[in-house]
Amino acid sequence: MAARRTTPLLVLRNLTLGALLALFATALATAPAAAATGQITGLANKCLDVAGASSADGTAVQLYDCNGTGAQQWDVNADGTIRALGKCLDVTGNSTADGAQLQLWTCTGGSNQRWTVTAARDIVNPAANKCLDVTGNSSANGARAQIWTCTGAANQKWNAPASSGGGEGQCWATHYGPQPAGALTASGEVFDNNADTAATSLSRQPQLPFGTRVLVTNVANGRSLTVRINDRGTFAQTPQEPKCLDLTDGAFGRLGGVLNPDAGHIVVTQTVLN
Repeated sequence: MAARRTTPLLVLRNLTLGALLALFATALATAPAAAATGQITGLANKCLDVAGASSADGTAVQLYDCNGTGAQQWDVNADGTIRALGKCLDVTGNSTADGAQLQLWTCTGGSNQRWTVTAARDIVNPAANKCLDVTGNSSANGARAQIWTCTGAANQKWNAPASSGGGEGQCWATHYGPQPAGALTASGEVFDNNADTAATSLSRQPQLPFGTRVLVTNVANGRSLTVRINDRGTFAQTPQEPKCLDLTDGAFGRLGGVLNPDAGHIVVTQTVLN
């Protein structure tokens, strides 16, 4: 089904109240995406594991022989969290440094608990721009999980469960195409078709505040780019046309998309950074 590019919110002034209400009704009727649940396997086909199956805050996350217990059942959520035993995979001390260890912690919504699973099988903490890594490339039981600069090495490659409803929060990103000179975005900025900015659907609930930074990853090639939300689109996100973002032509091209204002779209994951 062809994707339609977004119209800057400036055009919303021409929409009727009924049309706007219909957009919001679509949003209210759309159920949130369900999490995917299962093992996360990595080096030596071992599992990401919660030490001692303890749900206490601060419990170490490690590599261990797969055993089918709840300590190795992870929920990969569309909100960017990865959870086990009711708590979140967390970078200790909110650190972004190489070697910062991973633990289980009460979910807080912090950036140290946000993750993106890429098509290249990396699990990335966008705030640090670093990968989930097994310390010392060790396959021994109990080897600690940490974050480290992404290298593409085997100790950073993972097989995570694919979430229902199109992967890890997967959706379509399209692009604006040509816009008239001096066009304004919904935030009041002059539109720049080469900037790393984007519009989100009016049907998204809750709405992302202007200025929100979103990590967008092209599922097909693993390329990622952080964009800033500065516009709203008139499109509605539906199961038949799961469009979530309209990118500038520049951002779309940098992610590897082919510019085609009538049908061009790429499948992406999106992680809210702030």
